[in-house]
Amino acid sequence: MNSKLKNGYKTEEIFVLKCLENDISISRPIFNIEPYDFIVEKENIFYSVQVKKAWIDNKNRNVICLKSAYPRSAKTRVASQDEKVNFVAILTDEGDWYIIPRKEIMNIKSGISVSKKGKYAKYINNFDFKN
Repeated sequence: MNSKLKNGYKTEEIFVLKCLENDISISRPIFNIEPYDFIVEKENIFYSVQVKKAWIDNKNRNVICLKSAYPRSAKTRVASQDEKVNFVAILTDEGDWYIIPRKEIMNIKSGISVSKKGKYAKYINNFDFKN
């Protein structure tokens, strides 16, 4: 199995644990055909979440690609463009979770960078799923 796929699965499992630690109900679609990885429930409201793992680029930034490819399919989706996605959850190498509402990134088609001093800093550990 390639390391990108392994990293994706590992990141998703870490997200499950973080949700359980935060007393958040979490479910996974049965098939890998949805543009999101999980459905979470917070205060009787359901949200869809696409989980991503950041990597450090050559400028020492935590970056992610918003595009997702689906196994056994030529389809590529962009999480920020898909109305079925409510949040994108990003795990950095430092262990920080950025849980960003799709509306904040919906005009971005490729990728974003996250940092503790950047535009998305207010979404660090946003396990309340606040918009």
